[in-house]
Amino acid sequence: MINTLRRKPTSDESALRAGVLPICLKTCVYTCMKKWILRVLFLTFLISGVGLYRLSELNKTPIKIENFSTYNLIEIYALGLIMSVLGYPLYPEVAIEHLSLYTPEKHAKKSDFFMKSKVVQEAISNYEGPTKLTWNNSVYMIGHPEARVALALNGATLIKKGKEILIKVPIEYPQNAIAPLLPGLNVQEGLFWVLQQKGWYHTGVMTWSHTLP
Repeated sequence: MINTLRRKPTSDESALRAGVLPICLKTCVYTCMKKWILRVLFLTFLISGVGLYRLSELNKTPIKIENFSTYNLIEIYALGLIMSVLGYPLYPEVAIEHLSLYTPEKHAKKSDFFMKSKVVQEAISNYEGPTKLTWNNSVYMIGHPEARVALALNGATLIKKGKEILIKVPIEYPQNAIAPLLPGLNVQEGLFWVLQQKGWYHTGVMTWSHTLP
């Protein structure tokens, strides 16, 4: 019988193996993450592209309840979710407000996001009683300094109690109103009004509050 002796690795070889293993693991993790990110990006662009096309087509439909089939209602319902999720990084407050339509509860929120708005600052400075906040929809366009606040608070009522600022926002959509968000991209808010009329959304009032220093 021939005895085969296994040579023990030298200290240099052991150190080399110990150094190579973490590098291999990092490379494997990086490759997997890269593939996952690319898939997510591809899926996001695909959903966005299909969503924008369907939104454009639905925008052409006259806003009457009888003009929308159950399939159309499902499309609008899904589009609202997609737009809220994708728009959250730029417009978190209006995304929160829209998503609140999916549940009966409208929880109060604390935030000072509206304090940079000239419209809000003017209402606070000249406050004599509950004040309705209004903006022209042209300020909804991305890049406008009032866009974030206007989208979330247009039509809301500002109330000042000492140093506390309360802004009560009706969480509901009008029957006919165009929101221009990007050049060539308009949203007919009446599409979501149809869901309200069908009982698919839970309307209500959400309160944003901030305490002045």
